[in-house]
Amino acid sequence: MRVVRAQVRAKQLGLLSMGAIVSLAMTGCKEETKPAATAAMPGEAQKATGGNAGRPKMIMLGQPAAFTGPSAGLGIEMWRGAKTAFLEYNARPTTSVRVDLITADDGYDAAKAPAAVTKLAEDSAVFALFGGVGTPTMVKALPIVQSYYKKNKLFYFSNFTGAQAQREPPYSEFVFNVRASYRDETKALVDYLSAQGRTKIGIYIQDDAYGESGKDGVVRALTASGRELAAEARYPRGQEYSVANTAQIKTLKDARVDAIIAVGAYQACAGLIRDARKAGWNVPIANLSFVGSDQLLKILLQEETESGTPMIVNVINSQVVPSYNAVDNLIVSQYRTAIDKFKVDRPDFADKAYQSDSPYSFGSFEGYVSARAFIAVLEEMKGDITRENFIKTAESMGAFNIGLNTLTQFGPDRHQALDNVWLTYATKDGWQAIDPRAKILQ
Repeated sequence: MRVVRAQVRAKQLGLLSMGAIVSLAMTGCKEETKPAATAAMPGEAQKATGGNAGRPKMIMLGQPAAFTGPSAGLGIEMWRGAKTAFLEYNARPTTSVRVDLITADDGYDAAKAPAAVTKLAEDSAVFALFGGVGTPTMVKALPIVQSYYKKNKLFYFSNFTGAQAQREPPYSEFVFNVRASYRDETKALVDYLSAQGRTKIGIYIQDDAYGESGKDGVVRALTASGRELAAEARYPRGQEYSVANTAQIKTLKDARVDAIIAVGAYQACAGLIRDARKAGWNVPIANLSFVGSDQLLKILLQEETESGTPMIVNVINSQVVPSYNAVDNLIVSQYRTAIDKFKVDRPDFADKAYQSDSPYSFGSFEGYVSARAFIAVLEEMKGDITRENFIKTAESMGAFNIGLNTLTQFGPDRHQALDNVWLTYATKDGWQAIDPRAKILQ
């Protein structure tokens, strides 16, 4: 009965979609959905540190991410959205404990990840790690963070990756995810493509842990419907847009695939789409959210203008946040207002080659949502602000509302706040939401 009452109450508040209700029923959250608190936290210690006893004046979060290199846009946008949310929070007159970010660049290079994570973990001011970007870097970081968790309860919050490793033991104990997993995303894409009559699905994946995680999700979704993967093509991490994908296109075409799911970053995936379209092959190509949707679309529209070849036909992306144009969501309007007000650009050391044409993006919106989830837990804390207390509070949150019009939930056995996946398709006017019942593929 507790679960049923929770469903009814949440539905009255307008917070649950049908999919979220199913999720709620399966996980058994608290009876009542509670909004994130806005009141100031009582007491304020003089010590400005992170993770020790007392109420510091400032909490510092350490963000090891890609701020340079061919995937710099991913880290910059994640940081920009989170930074904006924390500036917005800190500006409230009722806020007594403020939050800020310390950064370390790993360039989306797995070899550099251990040093970046260790640098932040050793910083006595860092309360927790936040917003790491990418699976290959995360795979290297998790054992290091685990050693610090055993020593001093250092934890990781809201990584920009849907990889499975951090969602399972032994690492799930000290990682709190906000976004849906790659298994959630790939299932949504396989289900949609299948509903559109696409029966032979191939993959184009980054040749590393990220690609393997995405492949695992696609294979699982296909197996559940009694099918197999039709073909597989790979590219090396860090591949730039200028690199041709002739061999990969041949592999996929020879297998007669009628849809491709790409598990990669924006430069390589844009290159795949360019080469397919220039070859006259308009097969549907679907990308995971991590690709960097706005960066991908910018490259493709520029290519379309320069070459005269249509590039964005049959391009689909899964997203783990709703569109930043969906202003019917309270948090979307708050995000846009904050972005316009604070005009956050990038860390000083970040790659200047990366430029965005719009102040809004899926990446920065995900960073904003992730920061708001952190703030929601912080405001629920009673007593001293310690790592142990934060973890305990997060696991006791149950269902809570950050303005997404959908269920957000943490629990002792649930370290992933959202399961939702939104599907979009590319247009000259940006990414548009897909009605699952509509046939948009050509």
